[in-house]
Formats: sequence, C-alpha cells, structure tokens
Amino acid sequence: MSTRLQKNKAKKQHWVPFSYLKNFAIPETKYHKEPKGWIFSKNQGDPKPVPIRSFARKKFLYSPIDKQGNRSWETEDKLHGLESLMGRIWRAFDKGLVDFVGNKSLQKGLSLYIATLYLRHPSNIPLIKNIHSQLTEFYETLPKDKRGNPLIGEIVYGGKEVDFDNSGYQVYKSADENAFQHMFVDYINSHAIECAEILLEKRWSIIFSEKPVFITTDSPVVVENLNRERFGLKTQGTIITFPINPSRLLILDDLKNEPNGRYYPLGDHGPGPINLSLWRGAKENMLSHRHTDEVLKEMLDWADEFEKENDV
Repeated sequence: MSTRLQKNKAKKQHWVPFSYLKNFAIPETKYHKEPKGWIFSKNQGDPKPVPIRSFARKKFLYSPIDKQGNRSWETEDKLHGLESLMGRIWRAFDKGLVDFVGNKSLQKGLSLYIATLYLRHPSNIPLIKNIHSQLTEFYETLPKDKRGNPLIGEIVYGGKEVDFDNSGYQVYKSADENAFQHMFVDYINSHAIECAEILLEKRWSIIFSEKPVFITTDSPVVVENLNRERFGLKTQGTIITFPINPSRLLILDDLKNEPNGRYYPLGDHGPGPINLSLWRGAKENMLSHRHTDEVLKEMLDWADEFEKENDV
C-alpha cells in the first residue's frame, strides 16, 4: 500500500463505531459536524458533553505492524465495511417496527455486528495475554527438544487428536505488544462467525419506548446469566442486551416458548432497571443523549423502589 493511501486510514480506531454512537448524541448536536453526547465515568470526574468521535477509541487498535514493517489495515477495513453496511438500516429502527427476524439477511447482519462488538473490545487483550502466560508456563514444564521447544506430538481438541506443530514456540514465547495485537485481531476474525451463529439460535425481541430513554456505554453488548457465575454466550440462560438506539433495546435470550421477533413496550418501572444493567456492563463510561444526572436519578429511584417492594 502506498504511503499516501496509508495516511488516509484512521489512526484512532473506535471499538464502538462512531456510526452507532451518534444515535446517542445530544439531539441539538446530532446533525452537527461534531455531534456531542453526555459522558459519565465510573472512576473520575463529573458528567460532561464531549465530542462523540473521541469516545471509545484507541490508536491503531486493529492495525498491528506486519513483517514488512507496515501497518496492517485488513481487520480495520473489514470492521469498517460491516459498520457501513449496518449504517444503511440503522435509521429504519427510528421510524417504526423493523422485521428483524423475518428478514434473515438483516438478522444475520445484526448477529455479526453484535458478535464483533463483543469480540473487538480492547479489554480482551489482557485476557489474551493471560492465556498466553498460562500456556507458556505449562509448556515450560514439559520436556524440550534440541531447539528448546516442548515435545508435544499431538493434542486433543474438541474430542479429536490434532497434530501439534511446535516450530513457532520460541516466537510465541517471546511475544511483544505487537504480537499480542496480532493475536487480538486474529481472535476477532476467527471467532466472529461462530459467535454470530450462537446469537442466531437465541430468541430475539425488542423493548421499545415512545420517548428516547436508553443509554449506551463503552461496552454496549451486555452478557449476563442469572443462574451461573461462570458462563459464555453458549451457556443456557445467558441473556445478551444491546441498546440499538435511545428508544430500541434488543434482547437475545433462551425463552424459546415465547414468541420470536416481538416488540414489547417499556414497562411501568421505566428505563431505570434497564439502564442500570447497561451501566453495570460498562467498562468505564456511559454515553447518553440526555444529562446523565437524570439517568442516574432514574436508576437510584428504581433501586430504592425495588428495595422497598422486596424488603431488602
């Protein structure tokens, strides 16, 4: 790739797409060149309106350096392509009731979009480093060949015996930050379709509000399981919640006896319990089209009401 074309690439890359985030902009700024949203942190400072473009992004997050010393833009280009595709249908959710289950192409697109949002968060990099550390510690306990590589002929994966190639072990063992970044983008690319297929197996429904009330966060795909401490997307009972925009909230669950593809009006408790769940799932920041003091008050009011009703 030429130097000129590389200069046109985004150096600061969003892990929550700007095309999605601008749906949560302060209304009077939504169509400005630089829309703003109210941001509130779990760890520091007071709420403040900030440019949405500066939210949830990191320099060269999906563009590690390749063997030739150049930035690799492949994953960033793939993600941008998916964002552009979904951006074409996003406004439809503002206007009415989208048939998000009957339209299989749309449902598959949404599944892949949500799956990549779940996988592409930078908090997954420390998890990858931790797995690397555990594997390296284990391999170091094993007998070695003349090159210092672990003597493993084969491993059992998914109930099948697979030949183990130890030739790249020394490179793997000495992984640096750029290598971990390569592992991160490989993780996204190798797991996205698998995760999307898991999401397609769930029951899909949407909670809608006549008024825009829902927030989003720096980690908008919230994965919960009320019955298990350790769980994953595939675990029975796992619920995935994703705010599409301030008036539409997508829920994926395992209630297969309930109708699929239904819209349900927001309940009498209002947005407090839903926004509290989204806020618990945030890594650090919430983003809202309205002042976050109002959002937090709704959460606290609902929590007080819940404690009184349940004598907590």
